[in-house]
Amino acid sequence: MTHGRSSHEKSVLVVEDEVDSREALRELLELEGYKVRTAVNGREALDTLIAAGDEICIVLLDLFMPVMDGWQVIDELRASGRLASTPVVIITSAAHRAPPGIPVFQKPLDLEKVMNQVSLLC
Repeated sequence: MTHGRSSHEKSVLVVEDEVDSREALRELLELEGYKVRTAVNGREALDTLIAAGDEICIVLLDLFMPVMDGWQVIDELRASGRLASTPVVIITSAAHRAPPGIPVFQKPLDLEKVMNQVSLLC
């Protein structure tokens, strides 16, 4: 991790229904200088993405959530013209269930690997 406080122009969207996991990721990303938006379910994530336009540079997406799960979010993103190219990284306890072709990080997360992926895409 860079441990820098450089200011990033774009935001990371953390989509996680578990409060502790969501807040830990938010705090780490903010310490690294990223702007962070959070969502507790897939519906909230899609609403945030639509409202944010091109501001979101990557989505860290849990699969198992209420209201709308991660698989549904991915389906919606792929079906939408404008949001289809938004980079998504799956964060889950069931990596074997993740959709193919999307980077996956198994919980408990290796935070350094997650941060490296974020820095590549933002």
